[in-house]
Amino acid sequence: MRRKIANAAASAGRRIGKAASRAADLNGDGVVDRNDATIAAKKAHKVGSKVADAAGALAKDVAKNDMAKDAAAGAAIGALAAMPLPIVGPAVGAAVGAIVGVTKNLRSARNPETKSSGKRQEKS
Repeated sequence: MRRKIANAAASAGRRIGKAASRAADLNGDGVVDRNDATIAAKKAHKVGSKVADAAGALAKDVAKNDMAKDAAAGAAIGALAAMPLPIVGPAVGAAVGAIVGVTKNLRSARNPETKSSGKRQEKS
């Protein structure tokens, strides 16, 4: 029984090894070598460039959003304000500031007569 299990495990290991070799043999010459690594690096660079381009496009879209701007401004102010506090620190300050910025944005969206400074406009 042990021999059957050992043989099955060895056979599975060989099959997995062959499959990995076929998957890593990117130029199809039957050998995994430096040429395959070069092909893999080029593919990784191409995919990485596409991801970076997509992330940049997404960042531009987010930067146009007023809520994102308010959250970023609040995070920056919160991080600076919390720097001297040893327990809180800039990370927590930035998180709290971002929440305050988003809250401000949501409140101004509900009350369009509210200026960005938070004061209500005087009615004439």
